[in-house]
Amino acid sequence: MGSILSRKRKDGTTGHTALIRIKKDGKLIYKETETFDRKPAAEAWLKKRETELAQPGALSKPDDPILADVIDKYNQDKLKPHGSTKDQVLRSIKAHDIGSMRCSEINSQELVKFAQSIKAQPSTVGNYMSHLASIFAVARPAWGYPLDKQAMDDARVVLDKMGNIGRSKERTRRPTLDELEKLMKHFTFMEMKGRAKIRPLVVLCGT
Repeated sequence: MGSILSRKRKDGTTGHTALIRIKKDGKLIYKETETFDRKPAAEAWLKKRETELAQPGALSKPDDPILADVIDKYNQDKLKPHGSTKDQVLRSIKAHDIGSMRCSEINSQELVKFAQSIKAQPSTVGNYMSHLASIFAVARPAWGYPLDKQAMDDARVVLDKMGNIGRSKERTRRPTLDELEKLMKHFTFMEMKGRAKIRPLVVLCGT
């Protein structure tokens, strides 16, 4: 029922993925994976899960929801509200094909494929993966959903090496004195009118 696949990661370490596949009448009815840094840990997890899944009724309602439902669960349980950007990103992920996939079906290849489908700058794609990674970080320990955090880590390494994700571009120049003077005049005027949200600052420009 179970097997372990060991493979080298991009950073030179070895990941040991324990895979459980259960078929009935020739059809796959259950799949679960978990990746470990040590093979004995993978073997121990595999033995434990095989014992649990062999119990009567264990497969009647496998706790393997689609990703969109996990995102909803995350939003419902999170006490600290997140910003509008993260809300928009998570809504977009729910509407994407990956949002309708079962947790156990989402591996590093599917995550790379998802990221590469986003038509945006590498910094924006990086934000998508960062927000999605927060779901992967809590799904299994909090609710027992089979989202593989290691699969996300592996995907982000691949995407970084391939240039699909990256940081925002840095500014290539400083503002000119004329531009700074205009900004100072604007905020001073707004403060005098009582409408300024940002107080004017004294800016020192180096040579």
